[in-house]
Amino acid sequence: MWLLLSFLSALIFGVRRIYEKQLTPVFGNFSLGFVMQGFGLPAILFLFLFLPLPRDLLHLPWDFWWPLLVIWFLLYPLQTYFLYRSLREGELSHVTPVSALLPVFNVVSSFLIIGELPSALGFMGIAATVLGVYLVLTDVGGDTMARYNKPVLFMVASVACTAIGSTLDKVAVAVSTPVFYAFVNNLGASVLLFALALFYREPDIYKNIVKHVWALTGMGILFAIAFIAFVTAFALGPTSYVLAIRSGGFILAALWGVFILRERMSAKKLAAIPLFLFGVALLALG
Repeated sequence: MWLLLSFLSALIFGVRRIYEKQLTPVFGNFSLGFVMQGFGLPAILFLFLFLPLPRDLLHLPWDFWWPLLVIWFLLYPLQTYFLYRSLREGELSHVTPVSALLPVFNVVSSFLIIGELPSALGFMGIAATVLGVYLVLTDVGGDTMARYNKPVLFMVASVACTAIGSTLDKVAVAVSTPVFYAFVNNLGASVLLFALALFYREPDIYKNIVKHVWALTGMGILFAIAFIAFVTAFALGPTSYVLAIRSGGFILAALWGVFILRERMSAKKLAAIPLFLFGVALLALG
């Protein structure tokens, strides 16, 4: 079951990255994070009617709350800022494959927090993925003054935050239920990101929401389904392997960038994408 749920979340998250790229010129970093999280809340509330909730909502243990506090106040702001700067300033086919680093970073946090380690195949997958990241990180195009591709570096930072948060997700889901955790997680993230958008005076939040309300509603429903599928898979399967399958969804966004947006296909990018696919496959199979 966790395998099917992981594939479902990978597919939807890949589509979401394409749409987020289209919205980066319209919204600021934190306001885009706010609408992507906030529009998923009604759909998650609807799923309350069909999926189980914790038996005692008023006495959830500390293992439910401390991961959320770290995610809300540290990881979400950093992850959101770096993600949308990366998507805004970089090419989809350059930055989205870096999502393959998600299970690699997660190996460290999963080992330290919940004691999980990958197999020998998993470590081979890590090596292939790291090599792929190095290739896209040093693919600077015609900018001879730059040593590294800055949007790729931003995506690496965002993926690192996501990997740590994913391990914390597993800790909190273990003492609650996927749908309830998804709702509390998204609610707290929406409030915090909206406050940050106001603090940094990001422009035209309300006007842009009205302009894109139906598309945002559809994406919110898809995001709710993907996130609940993701945390449910987390509760049932090994953390790094669930993340490996989810990160495979990047191929949709990368292909969209190459064939629809006509992004540059360099030799390094052409070599890196098969390495990412090979690394993700080894991590998933390991």
